[in-house]
Amino acid sequence: MTREEMRERLRWGAAIAGYPMFYVFCFITFVSLFFPYETLKERIVLSFNAQQRAAGAPQELSIDEMTSSWLTGIKAIGVHLTSPPTDPKAAPSVLTVDEARASLSFLPLLIGHRTVNFSLKGFGGVVDGYYQEVGTNRHVEVDLDSIDLGQIDPVTALLGVPIEGRLSGSVVIDMPEGKASKGSGNVSIEGSDIAVGDGKAKLKGLLALPRLVVGNLSIAAEAQDGILKFTKFTASGKDVEIGGEGRILMRELATESVCDLSLKFKVNDVYKGKSDLTKN
Repeated sequence: MTREEMRERLRWGAAIAGYPMFYVFCFITFVSLFFPYETLKERIVLSFNAQQRAAGAPQELSIDEMTSSWLTGIKAIGVHLTSPPTDPKAAPSVLTVDEARASLSFLPLLIGHRTVNFSLKGFGGVVDGYYQEVGTNRHVEVDLDSIDLGQIDPVTALLGVPIEGRLSGSVVIDMPEGKASKGSGNVSIEGSDIAVGDGKAKLKGLLALPRLVVGNLSIAAEAQDGILKFTKFTASGKDVEIGGEGRILMRELATESVCDLSLKFKVNDVYKGKSDLTKN
């Protein structure tokens, strides 16, 4: 076979292979442009809220807008998760994500794996990660980058006072049979410039403590057979030193997980002298 004949066969083969590839590209582009994202948004919201009610959980989801993200993904703008207050006189707490993106990887589907990459923009930072299903097993990886604690309403609602600081770190969890109660993995979280209170709002509705500087917080934990054990829980700031140990019994619904955590506080002299209240 001459070189010219080989080139001609390659051109012919490329043309034959190009037609189905071009068709697939056009099909994906058409679906991306004309897919009924408003209907999908309503379906996701209704399904999530129905599952919450069936499980006896009071949280409610709402989404402002949903559209495409590239060719194989979706983008949700204004995702709100509302939880009722523990105090009947208080307002509901709302967890808001400015923008959420998710995309399905097609190549893993060829071997029966489902992989979804996702990213969230909100709380002054970014959350990236991916979710994978292999048979009945599930794997989740999440990376946190500079999340502002003060913008997480459920945290401030729980304490009843303002909180400052940022969190970064990672979470890696494997769930055999898709069950968190059988999960294993690890958690690593670092907090910086954390402070609690402002001297006006009352902690748990009881005491209006002066601003308490916690400083840097370091948390590490390992999960095995559905039990997440803390291997490190420390903070050392200008006003207080914190040490902790304990575990979390993981459940399929995060709200049903059981936390058994023991914390030790050592308040420094500089904070004790701030007011008569702190002295007492």
